Amino acid sequence: MIRHLVLFNLKPDLNESEREWLFGQIRGIAKVPSVRRMSFGRLLEPREDWYRPRMSADFDWAVTMEFGDEAGLYAYQADPYHMTVAQEIRKRVTLIRVSDFVSI
Repeated sequence: MIRHLVLFNLKPDLNESEREWLFGQIRGIAKVPSVRRMSFGRLLEPREDWYRPRMSADFDWAVTMEFGDEAGLYAYQADPYHMTVAQEIRKRVTLIRVSDFVSI
């Protein structure tokens, strides 16, 4: 299994309607055939003071996806919907990082 991780921060001047539109586009990625599972969320704001120093606060948002194998990841990368959404995300973020992990 491959886990694809996308971490990002939105531009601060993004208005609410544009943000909600973008989030809808991101959620639509789950329909790409090779995506087995997808999750999208915001950074936890811990209520416990002792936990705050343990967390990295470099990114506010994360998208994670699971693929059965590397071929599934590459099929996703070439999918027209993904390519369009990735361009829209990049227009609206200040910082983005992408990593892929192989289950052992």
